[in-house]
Amino acid sequence: MYNNSTMDRQNGHHHKSAVLYDAGGWFLMSMFFGVAFIGVVLDYLWNYLVLSVTLRWRHINIPRKKKAIYCVIITAFGLLIDWLYYEFTWGTLVLGSLRVPAVFPKPGTQPGLELTTILIPMVLIGVVNYYASRLHLHTDVKNSLVVGAMMAVFTAPWLIVAFVLLNW
Repeated sequence: MYNNSTMDRQNGHHHKSAVLYDAGGWFLMSMFFGVAFIGVVLDYLWNYLVLSVTLRWRHINIPRKKKAIYCVIITAFGLLIDWLYYEFTWGTLVLGSLRVPAVFPKPGTQPGLELTTILIPMVLIGVVNYYASRLHLHTDVKNSLVVGAMMAVFTAPWLIVAFVLLNW
């Protein structure tokens, strides 16, 4: 689209100009925030599915609202655990003036050892789920251990490990 009013004001020099409309900023914002939002929603739904299957397997009846609140809690803790796991293992954690270098500065240098680091977030996720199920769902010790173990195995950040080690 040519801007004719600009051509008229240039006193006969008639340089053509184009009006550009920039919509890229909105696209980039929706892409970054949309992808993150979709990721959190999918993480929440996966947590809800694993929890529901585990509770059904153990013959425990918990109201939907209580399970939903539980999943919000563990999704928030899970995102924090996953982020810290990535930063300490392959990224560089920077909090203000505090800078913590990664254990493995270059991914894939020691794949066997890097794969075993998944045990750290698994244990943390298991502990969080154990205490959350004891305190929020009011399950007994045995069932809380089962919930914690199932959530630890099936909601651990396996995709982070796959993306980093397989160079996806």
